[in-house]
Amino acid sequence: MRERIEFFRVAFGTYQTDQMMDAPKVQSTADAIYTTPRFDLHWHLESAIDRTWAQLINMRLMCVERQLTLGGTIDVVADSDNIKITATSERPTVAHPGWERLSSEPGVLPAPAVVQFHRIPNIAGAYGFAVEFNHRETLTILFFRRG
Repeated sequence: MRERIEFFRVAFGTYQTDQMMDAPKVQSTADAIYTTPRFDLHWHLESAIDRTWAQLINMRLMCVERQLTLGGTIDVVADSDNIKITATSERPTVAHPGWERLSSEPGVLPAPAVVQFHRIPNIAGAYGFAVEFNHRETLTILFFRRG
């Protein structure tokens, strides 16, 4: 339960750049939620990462959870300049409507269950991160890089 609270604290907290989090801490808080029979989560973190990176990773995991309704594999790769999160499923999926928010204006207020889709562009923009999104039948990729 403690990891779950920490996961949401990181996902929805406010941070300054250069606040670092140890890779094992980032992994353990997310693993507490996403290590289930439904998901196979793989981490590829080189070392401690910026807390804003951890925030984007946690929000992205929340988005992937909505995308992979039948489960799948999630790979998280992060270094000091890039985050790449790849989600694959055995069955084709339709891109979640929330992904459209990555390249459009917010419009109406989001439902609480999908607020993460609306926060990602705001956080990325505030810290100067470029965001790329790609979805194909069984593959979803979200890539952040320092702009």
